[in-house]
Amino acid sequence: MMKAFPHAGAAGDRLDLSWWSPRAGVERRGMREPIVPNLDAETYLLWESRQRDRFELHHGFAVAFAGGTADHDRIAHNLRVALDRLFPEPCRSFGSAFKIRVDAQTFYYPDASVVCAEISGAETLFDSPRVIAEVLSPGTRAYDLIEKRAAYRAVASLDVYAIVHTELRRIEADLRDRSRAWHTSYLDDGAIPLGTGTLGLDEVYARTSLQRA
Repeated sequence: MMKAFPHAGAAGDRLDLSWWSPRAGVERRGMREPIVPNLDAETYLLWESRQRDRFELHHGFAVAFAGGTADHDRIAHNLRVALDRLFPEPCRSFGSAFKIRVDAQTFYYPDASVVCAEISGAETLFDSPRVIAEVLSPGTRAYDLIEKRAAYRAVASLDVYAIVHTELRRIEADLRDRSRAWHTSYLDDGAIPLGTGTLGLDEVYARTSLQRA
């Protein structure tokens, strides 16, 4: 059962989060995560900037950003290197330190992304990604496959949402066609056309436990 917490109120209201600590949480899909409910975007951005840990905002609920394994981190690194190659300037790839504004009440930290719009060096978030990639973890699998997938696909600028598995060699790629309709491709071997070239499984899983011998 979800615990009751103070409501954040309007953006200009004073928000009392003195009750919150990293041990505060609610049961969510079998996981105990620190969750802060009822935050608007302005309050979330101000509050999160003062926290030691990172938090994503999902429909007004701030959820602690989970860590990952060695394979997870290496796959995310490989993706970013590949995306830099496949989407040259003026596009740039970013890692999980950069926030994406999905809608007015949702902000995520994707594992890898590509932005082709102009961005200043001081930016900490953006709202016009062209490509987003998430690397699955056992604890966030359903979240990335269902909730995040639906949220990302509603972003008007997005052309590609790639989901990279960590328990087997597989990439699920949601791709927009010329009519802006979504289609999903499943890559279990070889490579998939992307940007100026192709993205292959061997490149993505290089130097991980799933690397092909």
